[in-house]
Amino acid sequence: MEENEIPASHSDKDREINVTRRVFITAVGRLGALLAVGSSVLAGETYGQPAPAAAGTSPQPAAPALPGPVVSNAAILAEKDPLMKVLTERPLTANVTAEHLNDPVTPSSRMFIRNNMLTPDLQAEGHTLTVRGLVETPLKLNLAELKKKFAAVTIQGMLECAGSGRTAFSPLPKGTPWNPSGGYGCPKWTGARLADILKAAGLRPDAVHVAFFGSDFGELATAPPVVRSIPISKALEPNTLVAWEMNGAPIPKVHGFPLRVVVPGWVGSASIKWLAGIEVLSAPFKGTYMDDSYRVPAYPIAPGEKMPKDTLSTEAWPVKSVITAPAQGAKFKLGDAIQISGKAWAGENRIEKVEISVDEGVTWKPAVLSSQGDRYAWRIFNFNVRPVQRGHMTLLARATDSAGNVQPISAVWNPLGYFWNGFHRVGITIEKT
Repeated sequence: MEENEIPASHSDKDREINVTRRVFITAVGRLGALLAVGSSVLAGETYGQPAPAAAGTSPQPAAPALPGPVVSNAAILAEKDPLMKVLTERPLTANVTAEHLNDPVTPSSRMFIRNNMLTPDLQAEGHTLTVRGLVETPLKLNLAELKKKFAAVTIQGMLECAGSGRTAFSPLPKGTPWNPSGGYGCPKWTGARLADILKAAGLRPDAVHVAFFGSDFGELATAPPVVRSIPISKALEPNTLVAWEMNGAPIPKVHGFPLRVVVPGWVGSASIKWLAGIEVLSAPFKGTYMDDSYRVPAYPIAPGEKMPKDTLSTEAWPVKSVITAPAQGAKFKLGDAIQISGKAWAGENRIEKVEISVDEGVTWKPAVLSSQGDRYAWRIFNFNVRPVQRGHMTLLARATDSAGNVQPISAVWNPLGYFWNGFHRVGITIEKT
């Protein structure tokens, strides 16, 4: 389920996770002191003040207290491209559609927004990263120490919300209404390799998963924290980063300032923002965002069926491509040369080919692929066509990855609407000269 589908009541397990999270947040000194572990209320400044009660009326209840200040949606969107479309306000989600993602590197102003809670207004000064669990030497590093101790690397890497493209499913699953061509991006990230940090801490032999804890919080203290863990093999993959820069500048606050995990090629929820804690575990983390959310059936089910008991955690994205030019609804003159451009990616695999059809999939022709860039960067494709008939024309793209997986016509339906990777369809009009 998505964040707005979390049950109203929470288990003891979730309350225990909240306690663990508070321990990590204590390391983020700028958030202010938290109450003792086990308390159900977080200390901090109040989130707004009630208006004075009118004479003869009862005072309104005070707004809930938060453990620290937050960045308003208005301030966040002021730094974004006006083309960004807000899909939900609480939590904030927004994106641009494919035709506005034609850049080789996704600009920060057009990177999709996917919050599960509020955006904490953190400061670099005083922010610390704690590494603990199944390690020989627990670490606690501030940002300056992290940059000094570990070599900085820069990669271009895909991040995509698990629900990207959700509205293309039928019947429509619940969750953020991402359109069929939004909810992803491929910026450049700079930071330290997570493998180097874990090596410095000294992994114990029983290390199996690595969990990430952020400094974000909800409007209610009972909101389960967004904690995800990844297998140790992915944690040690050299492109998995603890990042502090996005496209050569400090990571914007909505995207995780001052630190975030970047797990390229996997669902975006694995790349925890506002990173304050890392814990090495002997098994996958137990919590709402591992056990209830971000899961898919272990086998195909009929569209509209409920989630079965046998499920898998969402990890690497399947093979996918999108057409970024021309835009939906574009018009051309008969005889014009039309360049079809787009992007393709495939989670842990590499893109081997992309094909284009201009006749509803009756025939397919290979597109020209750019050279392979960074390991988890998307691959750009181009194809030229000169229409010989006027009227409506549909452009289709399909990608094939290094494991032989071919992008399907339509993705396998699942109750939470994850992993949409069906053909991207772009309709254009060819007019008489």
